[in-house]
Amino acid sequence: MKIVYHCYGGAHASPTAAAVHLGLMPHNRFPRFSDFEKIPFFDCTIWNEHGRLIKVGVDSAGNEVYIMGRRNSPKMVISLIRELARQNGGEPDDYYFVNCLQIFNPVMITGGYSSRAMGWVKFGRPVVTFGTMISFPILVAIVKKTVRNLRINLPLDQ
Repeated sequence: MKIVYHCYGGAHASPTAAAVHLGLMPHNRFPRFSDFEKIPFFDCTIWNEHGRLIKVGVDSAGNEVYIMGRRNSPKMVISLIRELARQNGGEPDDYYFVNCLQIFNPVMITGGYSSRAMGWVKFGRPVVTFGTMISFPILVAIVKKTVRNLRINLPLDQ
């Protein structure tokens, strides 16, 4: 199974979800600012990487975990990925897409835009990190629901 956590830009919510899924972030406590520095691809993806599947790792059950920024076109991008898989002999149902956009809040949007679009990383990164911390419990719930739905045996499913 290929699990794809996706959000608008693929720089904050989806990398954090992937990190929780892979056990790189705590799921049973509130994260610290320093925890976000350890997240692969956090606050790093840029506009020309939107629509690209970025592999973050493989979970303990053998599932590949990806992130993807897909702007405002989730249905189109997801359909395209599934169709390309089908046309290349793959199984479209091997991809499981998880929308992380619902955790966005105004602090995340302000910080993410400042850091990624404007290039004001010194200002934007701490702001978007704080915004992601605010939404972290919702994000963990999304990841736990994904693990339950897929019947994956991971430590965070308890």
